[in-house]
Amino acid sequence: MPALKAPKASSSARAASQPYAMPLSPPASSSSSSGSMHLLENVSQPAQTMYNKMINSMPDGHIYTQSELTELVGISDPLRLMGLIQENMNMGLVKMLHQGDDLCYQAIKKEDAEKIQSMTKDEAMVYSYIESSGTEGIWTKTIKAKTNLHQSVVQRCLKSLESKRYIKNIKSVKYPTRKIYMLASLQPSIDVTGGPWFTDSELDTEFISSLLSIVFRYIMSESFPTEEDRGKVPQPASKKTNGKVTKNKKKGEIVYDQLSYPANYRLYPSITQIHEFIRTSGITTVELAQSDIKALLDVLIYDGKIETIDHGMTYRAILGATVDDETSVQASEFDSIWSYGPFL
Repeated sequence: MPALKAPKASSSARAASQPYAMPLSPPASSSSSSGSMHLLENVSQPAQTMYNKMINSMPDGHIYTQSELTELVGISDPLRLMGLIQENMNMGLVKMLHQGDDLCYQAIKKEDAEKIQSMTKDEAMVYSYIESSGTEGIWTKTIKAKTNLHQSVVQRCLKSLESKRYIKNIKSVKYPTRKIYMLASLQPSIDVTGGPWFTDSELDTEFISSLLSIVFRYIMSESFPTEEDRGKVPQPASKKTNGKVTKNKKKGEIVYDQLSYPANYRLYPSITQIHEFIRTSGITTVELAQSDIKALLDVLIYDGKIETIDHGMTYRAILGATVDDETSVQASEFDSIWSYGPFL
């Protein structure tokens, strides 16, 4: 279950690509006086110029068409252009991708190219398919089928790459029994993890229940006048108020002498305010999007605890609704939330 913390006082196209082509030349040695392979020193000056322009001219990961490269480096001769591309590809500094029927090219950061050059041919092949899977990851059975390597070779490569922290094994909520790998530097997509409601591929009902209770209590605190609101100004000795809003003639302050706000009250919390409350209160370290908060609100509406106001723009607790027994104990440690002035 994701950790829930005591609150802090607070004011209110990935391209459809194929794995890059393997370098034609053998991998460079991983040893050097500085502990790093100077790959650019092994290509011609024009090839270095092409690589530097590809890296610096566009955001990381940009995919160049051949016509873009022609314009970028000012070389119209296709044979000469391809020769420079091949030089960089041989050192792993550029990889080739397929976009439809077209060949495209992508510059690789030097540190990533050095990483690949230090791998064996089989490791680099396995790594390339894992890299191409992005944030979805790839099943080991799929790696075996695509690489056509023996199962023992695939396992040896995965073990080596994982030990170097180049890749990591992840769990999928859709396929819990499959062993899936992705790059260690990436975070799995929501389709893989199930989003914030899953912990270790299991639906975290305790976490959800606690958040439902906290969100409901916050909306409840914003839905009805408090004792302080109803009693901060002496009410006029008149029988004509009939539970309506009255004013203190001396101070001009509004007094609510009924349990609910009047029909024209417009300060009920919006989804943005509820999301901000959860985000800034320090209740949980799990990052929640507004869509996640919307899912919680929909459950509370379905359970008859809250309702929408102003054409669905704000939310109000239903008078008489209470916190479920099974969540009230879990949420009791957060009762101090409601002692903060901004939330009353």
